[in-house]
Amino acid sequence: MIIPEKQLQNECTNMEEAWQDHSEAANNAIDDAPPPAYSECVQHTQIASLCSTGFQPPSKPTNLLSLVFKDKPIRGCYVIDPLMQIPPSLLPPLNAGEKDQDRKNLYLRTKDGSIDADIWLIGQDEAASHNGSRTTLSLSSNDGSITAKINTVKAVAPFLLDIYARDGRVIVLLPRSFHGLLLLTTRQSAKLSNDLLQRSTTLSTVEHTQRYFVGDISHRLFDNNWDGDELKVVSRDGSIVIRYKDEAELPRNCFFSRVFSS
Repeated sequence: MIIPEKQLQNECTNMEEAWQDHSEAANNAIDDAPPPAYSECVQHTQIASLCSTGFQPPSKPTNLLSLVFKDKPIRGCYVIDPLMQIPPSLLPPLNAGEKDQDRKNLYLRTKDGSIDADIWLIGQDEAASHNGSRTTLSLSSNDGSITAKINTVKAVAPFLLDIYARDGRVIVLLPRSFHGLLLLTTRQSAKLSNDLLQRSTTLSTVEHTQRYFVGDISHRLFDNNWDGDELKVVSRDGSIVIRYKDEAELPRNCFFSRVFSS
């Protein structure tokens, strides 16, 4: 649950006033009065800590969001509704040679810093035909690690997550609903969790690129271009770890990870 900032401030003020009254009463109490219960002190400490924090995750979805920084990390929770219409006049200008269809639903880019993104994709109550369109997500850093967690709400359209980290480690946490391609490129190790490996078909390993298909591939009809779920990760000098978001962190001595690592 997200507490509105105004409500949170009011609760903080009420708590401070109540605590002041409590302190004055305690000062006027007799010397042998029992101290306040430990649980009350802990509860007050927790509320005070909550009131002092300035970070509030977004409470409303957005779309076509771009965050571009030069030398700072990117950390946050991003709620994306790919069907939300944003007036073009409110969007940043396109780069030379780009068209409106080149815009990403979420674009996070930093030149020198890490990225830690908790991404929520908003869908519809019932699955609808996506007509070849996918939700596009792009994360990149020239000097820093990248962690991306994908959460889905309702029936979401297929998504393409494209990650580039030149010198950093990449960790991706996928939803169980992911059904599609994995393309992992690195000169270091690329590890899949045991659950993910059990649901994946190994397609190829060519030089530094490993390809998998997650889900049932036996009855899937392919056109020339795949338009379902897809994860592309490129990390030149960093390792890659892929697992489901509800799985525990991969152990360092995972047998299957060693077998399928390059």
